[in-house]
Amino acid sequence: MPHDSAVVGLGNRIEPLLRSLVALRAQALALGVFAEDRELLECPKCGLGEDVLSDGRLVTYRSVAVMDTGLRFIEASDGCFTCPSCGTEILLNEPR
Repeated sequence: MPHDSAVVGLGNRIEPLLRSLVALRAQALALGVFAEDRELLECPKCGLGEDVLSDGRLVTYRSVAVMDTGLRFIEASDGCFTCPSCGTEILLNEPR
């Protein structure tokens, strides 16, 4: 088992990296990039669905041709989302 000082030293080197990753994730989310931290949603009532474009942006659509509606599902609680179109609540089966 490593010495406590070795563990502390490793923690001190990793902490700034983790802080940078958290900040980058926040910036990506602000830009509309999908963080892949959950499954993509589709409303069973109105058919509004999500997809991810090749540049990583999250979009919602209503037909086969993915044209962004500009709507975004609203996270109501952990694993529960509300459809912005019809208000249906969607519970994710397995959050990542």
